Amino acid sequence: MLRKMLAPIVLVLVVAAPAAQVPATTPAEKIDHAMNARIRKEGMENSQILKSMHYLTDVYGPRLTGSPNHENAAKWAVRQMESWGFVNGHLEPWDFARPGWLNEKATGHILAPVKDNLVFEVLSWTPSTNGTVIGPAIHVVPPANPTEAEMKQYLGDLTAKVRGAIVLV
Repeated sequence: MLRKMLAPIVLVLVVAAPAAQVPATTPAEKIDHAMNARIRKEGMENSQILKSMHYLTDVYGPRLTGSPNHENAAKWAVRQMESWGFVNGHLEPWDFARPGWLNEKATGHILAPVKDNLVFEVLSWTPSTNGTVIGPAIHVVPPANPTEAEMKQYLGDLTAKVRGAIVLV
């Protein structure tokens, strides 16, 4: 049995081995040491990486797609690359199918049973409110791995609870 299996394997190795060999006469790649030195010098003495990172992270800050910060950062990048000698820099039109979003200001305060600041984050693309909102805070914890019937019951119960409330998830 072993001989029957071993013979085809040896035959495949004998036939495939010469085809897998790389010719020994492959010419070696010529390394241009002068060009490597110029590239290294350019990177060490004229690098714009830290300046670019500063603008994209500190000046324009977080950038959700479709947000004013995203558009301003993209326009800055085009202007910057054009100043470096790139040509035909432009932004491609793209409809994100949502309004732009910018989290400019969000504050929260607990009024009862104690008075304190509320620390929170607004979810991306959350619609704005028309001024100050006051209401009960409801903490929503969805069920883990619910059946379809359990989820329908949960959502039915939840709808009445959250109407007019501030929902915390």
